[in-house]
Amino acid sequence: MLDCRFRKRLPEFDLAVNVCVGVETLALVGRSGSGKSTTLNVVAGLTAPQEGSITLARRALFDAPGGVDVAPEARRIGYLFQHYALFPHLDVAENIGFGLFKRHRAERDDRVRRALEFLDLRAIEHARPAELSGGERQRVALARALVTEPAALLLDEPLAALDVENRSRIRLELRALLRRLAIPTIVVSHDYDDARVLGDRISVMDRGRIVQTGTPTELAASPVDDFVAALTGTNVAHATLNGTLRQRIAFDPWAARLTTGPTGARFEWRGEIVDLRPLGAHLRILVRGETQIRVDVDAVAAASAGFGVGDVVFASVPESAVRVVPAGEESTG
Repeated sequence: MLDCRFRKRLPEFDLAVNVCVGVETLALVGRSGSGKSTTLNVVAGLTAPQEGSITLARRALFDAPGGVDVAPEARRIGYLFQHYALFPHLDVAENIGFGLFKRHRAERDDRVRRALEFLDLRAIEHARPAELSGGERQRVALARALVTEPAALLLDEPLAALDVENRSRIRLELRALLRRLAIPTIVVSHDYDDARVLGDRISVMDRGRIVQTGTPTELAASPVDDFVAALTGTNVAHATLNGTLRQRIAFDPWAARLTTGPTGARFEWRGEIVDLRPLGAHLRILVRGETQIRVDVDAVAAASAGFGVGDVVFASVPESAVRVVPAGEESTG
């Protein structure tokens, strides 16, 4: 168990983190500059918080009241940096074994061999980083993080350096690998799709605070605020229920309908189309009025209807597709 409860003062805001990670992958997602990478640096020991504690398998790594601050190299935490930080003058095997310079040669060679085999890198062990693909460089960096046999693993934007063509495939490979490792893992990403696929749970961070934690299904079903709703692609609006009670409701874009005139539906909003984005066989149309609604429309039907940016339309959703979001609901896990 990796237990992190700390506070660090930053120029823009105070970073306040309270998360426990078991044998699972926790995806930490949010806007750039929200404090995600700083959180990893604090956990790794690269920077110290002003308050709180960090424990790993009940061992104190940081404890402000007790004056404990274990050095990064002694924390048994593997760290995969965003841009991999491979040494260009070393080959794959040398990069992987770089952090084992204090070990005996036989032990170092054995660990490197096992890391090469675990990540299927034997065929390229003598190649230099410049000769590798993006996915291969990622696996080498991950092997270097794992060769020290860490008790926990931190990954900072592990897919950010990959091209779109390979990203989906490598994302699935990384998910399978993390499940095989079976150690507490925190993955930082600004991409919700990465977080959704890699994370057993997701913590959403906004300006230094974790505003909601849950599974991808839980976050989409009941987003705690508009930021989480936008992140998950869920619609959140206010509606009058039970006569005069005004409540927050949530519904999925594919459950909504778009028309050029009002339909008289109980839940309906008038607005202007401000964006159309291809989404497979559909278009995700963003309608902005009193509230902002995302509607997934069949691409052929959208072309037939002639929907375009600037059109005034009506977005509606059937009552059966609406979920009530309790006021103030929040899960901090």
